[in-house]
Amino acid sequence: MGIAAKNPTQRHWDAFNAYLNPLNEYLMELDEFLRHWEVSREELAFICDCSLTTVNHWFSQGIDRRTPSEKHKQRLALVHHIWTAIDTEPEYLQKLREMYRQKPRKNLNNS
Repeated sequence: MGIAAKNPTQRHWDAFNAYLNPLNEYLMELDEFLRHWEVSREELAFICDCSLTTVNHWFSQGIDRRTPSEKHKQRLALVHHIWTAIDTEPEYLQKLREMYRQKPRKNLNNS
């Protein structure tokens, strides 16, 4: 017995668009992100898709100090959202995802 297909709602399309345009309207400040997550500067560089030098400038004082760009703040918001979702995900969904990963898929071209 299969699962009946259903039509995606506007909520589904909105969620899909949010992943295509990751949290464009949501920005997270660096200090707020760091209140939630203990990450290294190297990890921040990876998360924000920038150089370690750029991240180091965020923490410097004086004329060398820079602030994260809107793009960086969007990525911080996106990572925070993903990591928070994973932390609050029910255990049964985690198990289902693991079962799905382990199950070999049929090749539809060779049916």
